[in-house]
Amino acid sequence: MRTLVYKPNFELTVRRFDAWWHGEIIDRPPVTLSVKEKRTYCGPISRHATLRERWLDVEFVVSSAIAAMESTIYIGDTLPVFWPNLGPEITATLYGCELEFGETTSWSRPIIHTPNDWERIVTAQPDFSNLYWQTCEAMTKLAIERSKRRYLVGMTDLHGAYDILAALREPMVLCTDLLDCPELVDRAARNVARGFAAAFTRSWALVNAAGMGSIHWTPCYHAGPAYIPSCDFWCMVSPAMARNLVYPTLVTEMAGLERSIFHLDGPQALPHLDLTLSLPGLNALQWVYGAGHGPAERWLDVYRHARAAGKSLQVIAANAGDALKVLRELGPDGLWLTIDQPFDSAGDAEAFLREVARG
Repeated sequence: MRTLVYKPNFELTVRRFDAWWHGEIIDRPPVTLSVKEKRTYCGPISRHATLRERWLDVEFVVSSAIAAMESTIYIGDTLPVFWPNLGPEITATLYGCELEFGETTSWSRPIIHTPNDWERIVTAQPDFSNLYWQTCEAMTKLAIERSKRRYLVGMTDLHGAYDILAALREPMVLCTDLLDCPELVDRAARNVARGFAAAFTRSWALVNAAGMGSIHWTPCYHAGPAYIPSCDFWCMVSPAMARNLVYPTLVTEMAGLERSIFHLDGPQALPHLDLTLSLPGLNALQWVYGAGHGPAERWLDVYRHARAAGKSLQVIAANAGDALKVLRELGPDGLWLTIDQPFDSAGDAEAFLREVARG
């Protein structure tokens, strides 16, 4: 797919991301941003009795998302995407978890209550017939059906093996299990890593059959299979445990990907930076420094370390000035700039893009 109604210069953005994946540029780095300026929203308004009803209402979710895209002005390399989303622990539902819903996210109810309970996860197969996964697929299919080349349809937020285990079991108790029965937990993790790979393959098949490429909650585009490997849980383990237990599951999860950008979340994850950069086939790093730890220019040493390892970067800048400082320090090759602070108008955003192009 090379044209989108909501994004007339889509093909140029595709070319920019193609270059970025290889640590290169064609005219300027990719830039994703938002503007406060909006068109009128003409979509449905929720009348649901509960948050759960709202989250699981496929027609409402898809219709309201399309209306939101119609009201959005897409500047730079920001893309119109329908993202099927039931929260970050959808992969845990494949192994029996139920979800509780809040206003903007959801969370799982743990189902592993004793170390012996891991035995059933060691051999469990992912259940793609469960309500949550089926709802997510129904959203994806309806969004594809209605897309009519106006927007892209992305893949849902798939967490990997140890984040799945942390959803099945309270994270702190999982840490205790890693000390008390590490071999059993390791076997469970390796099994659910294969489940993650199956979930990705299933998600990719839907969008690929519609002629679309890969896009997700991290909105970088690739025409083939691509995703964001991650492990938020490894902030709680030692470098040795990360290397011996977590790393093999990440290798399994990434095996079917043509492109990958690792989501490294928070200063507590930095002890695993070199291990992350050594992952086979890894193309890029998304360093999320977290609230209270910005701006991006504070982390130039991390960015330089990743670039020296040959990885491209998503730089999540606090504002336009922060982005330009990082750009001028690092140079444009292999950089994708994401600006947190919305611009007041499309004109302001376009002026910023001209500054990026000048370097």
